[in-house]
Amino acid sequence: MQYRHAGPADRTALDAVLVSAPGRPTLPVRLTVELLGRARSHLDRPGLTVWDPCCGAGVTLAVLGLLAPGITALVGTDVDPGPLDLARRNLGLLSPGGLAARADELDALSARHGKPAYAEAARHARTLVPAGCPPWTVGVADALDRDRTRAAVGERRPDVVLADLPHGRQTSWAPTTAGAGPEAFLSAVGSVLDPGAVVVAVDRGRTLPVPAGVRPLERLRVGHRAAVLLRAGDLHRAPSGAGFTAGRRPPAAGPAP
Repeated sequence: MQYRHAGPADRTALDAVLVSAPGRPTLPVRLTVELLGRARSHLDRPGLTVWDPCCGAGVTLAVLGLLAPGITALVGTDVDPGPLDLARRNLGLLSPGGLAARADELDALSARHGKPAYAEAARHARTLVPAGCPPWTVGVADALDRDRTRAAVGERRPDVVLADLPHGRQTSWAPTTAGAGPEAFLSAVGSVLDPGAVVVAVDRGRTLPVPAGVRPLERLRVGHRAAVLLRAGDLHRAPSGAGFTAGRRPPAAGPAP
């Protein structure tokens, strides 16, 4: 994939500033910014409300709030309440004094553990100028429960959905019946959006399946990831995935057999 909206600047220091949930994968910073830029190119509006229905620790939303201008609101939901306190910490970086407080915390960690990387991350936090200070909200909602999702999103009408779909041992589909997966998720998410909104979904693998009859705006391959951009209005006409539970599953108590 050719990057069109995110330059090649080194953003590894930002990874250390953000708080991640152990065992839960996150999108690379540059890819996150690029995907929002591509979604924006399919929209004709000055400001964007971005919703991540599988937000986990809120890293994707925090990255966009810090680096992407023109965001008017951020909404995060997840079926698993476990990592949402971390999401609030990450999104708190957008508040006045949030980055300075995180820098102090990183400096303390550097002194305690003798790790220069923490001090370097603290310096980055102090020099980082957020692209904006959008309001944000985080809550528990199963993306396939339309009523619960609408209540969680509230009056904010998302223009863009950006979701790293569940995969792996820590974050995977938790079906109540056989067949849960991206198609059901995309149909359900699209049903609560305005027709003009853009849904961006990312998954592991060579391609990401979409509901029958839906023609993507774009398909992308980035390393071991596949991404798809779709218009919500096209998803409105797709069959729903009733009977599944979508979102991120809490970690298992022990290793899989």
